[in-house]
Amino acid sequence: MYSLLFELNSIQTYLFASGKLRDMIAGSELLDQLTNQNIKNNLLDSVLCAAEISQDIEFSRRAGGAFYAFCMDKTVLDKLLGLWTLAIQQWAPGLSYSLGRGQGGDYTTAFTSARKNLQADAGRLRQQLPFAAPVAHRVGRTGLAAEKYTRKKSEWLDASGVRRKVFSDLAKAEFWKRFSPESAQLRWHDWPTDLDSDNEDGRGHFPFNGDDHTIALIHADGNGLGQVLMEVQKAVKQAPDKFIEFYQGVSNMIEASTQAAARAATQEVLLPRRKEGQCLPARPLLLGGDDITILVRADLALAYIQVFSRAFEEESGKRLGELAIEGLPERLTLGFGVVFMRASQPFYMAINLCEQMMAEGKATAKQLDMQHPPATLVFQRVTTSLVDSYDQIRETRLSHKGKNTSYIDTLGTYAIEPHEQLPNMQHLLELAELLAHEDMAHGPTRQLLTLIGQSEDEARRRYRRWRRLMKENKSGLLKKYNDGLQKLISSSKNDLPYSQADAQGISCSPLADALALVSVAAVGTGTSRVVSDKGEQGE
Repeated sequence: MYSLLFELNSIQTYLFASGKLRDMIAGSELLDQLTNQNIKNNLLDSVLCAAEISQDIEFSRRAGGAFYAFCMDKTVLDKLLGLWTLAIQQWAPGLSYSLGRGQGGDYTTAFTSARKNLQADAGRLRQQLPFAAPVAHRVGRTGLAAEKYTRKKSEWLDASGVRRKVFSDLAKAEFWKRFSPESAQLRWHDWPTDLDSDNEDGRGHFPFNGDDHTIALIHADGNGLGQVLMEVQKAVKQAPDKFIEFYQGVSNMIEASTQAAARAATQEVLLPRRKEGQCLPARPLLLGGDDITILVRADLALAYIQVFSRAFEEESGKRLGELAIEGLPERLTLGFGVVFMRASQPFYMAINLCEQMMAEGKATAKQLDMQHPPATLVFQRVTTSLVDSYDQIRETRLSHKGKNTSYIDTLGTYAIEPHEQLPNMQHLLELAELLAHEDMAHGPTRQLLTLIGQSEDEARRRYRRWRRLMKENKSGLLKKYNDGLQKLISSSKNDLPYSQADAQGISCSPLADALALVSVAAVGTGTSRVVSDKGEQGE
């Protein structure tokens, strides 16, 4: 048995290379047509047909721009490899990928051998085409050799940019359908294609909230897939002839669960908030396997995440139960990284930050429960220059050194659904909505975050004074504030809104996280409810 494995590397880097939304959309469409069986004339089927080997190869995976191919005849895979590597460079110049070949007495042995070679190939640098001399003209946005000059807009394009222009006719696009419920009967022009409100033709504009051009870049990836694959490996050992069936089943389950979640989030969050005559307040950029990237209007981001996460868990739970494999988890979960940013800020840096935060949340979840990691969220609101390192942001912007304590202005990882060992996102939303209440004094809470890094004693004095005034004038709200803070940090201290210091002398607060949600208007969207000072519930 012989095997050939192909996977894409750094997909987000490729998508966000130019920084233009229309180029990102074209890139999404281009990648979606690599291996997607639901798209007629996708690149992989075209290559198989041209090489006349369509009936000779089995696939255990064909999703997310990747494929795992198996064949008893080595020359057949040689044909596929030769033509595929030529075609992929023509189809998507500049796209990074890894290849692995293997062989063995059965599917498992061949796959294991190829997987090892695939991982070794991941660090290989491939020459960018076309080859460029030192004196070649370069494209300002990407630094790559210029291939074409568009006189209409006086714009130089690299090879990748030229290919994106080919896919810029969105009337032929298919990718957005993965996010569109069938009952909604959406079309390509229902989704925004332009973040610039000054665009001359006035079509496809992103529907911002008035002059507020804050958006949320959301990136998510699955938890628990490693556990699923371990159980599949055990099952394949017992039934080697079902290798293709089992792995295909898992791949299809992940793809179907992600698409079902994307459509549910569109149905429950985006469509109800769409205004007449406007596009939907979001733009999908990537959906491959359990890997998702999307731009959402900032005030809808957390509502979108809640629905997406819940729907993914429900759908994956249903489909996992349909697989004839013992030991599978009850459901899969997702880890989310979110950057709230201005639409004019560089996306290529924001996506790096998203990926790092998502990875931190997933790592925290696995430390708590390796078998059933909870769905997690890590987010940041960026108001100054964008930094693509989460560690650097925590160290320079969110940390303050006190006398004996290091104060950090975030709780880091939040559980999307209630979890006894993590702060809950819903409790954060409730605290944020309380802080947004018209009877809450907003100035002192915001000033505290700046003051704590300048004078710990002065911060304590100001905070005590604020609490005293609240107790005298708005005691009901103060009690609700205390209760909300207690849910998140379980601290009985009243001198500062920070948790008790841990063994390393680190004390954390959700205050900055809550105020960030207030700033991006993430409260009041139906995701939480506020209790007024009189004890009555209201929006």
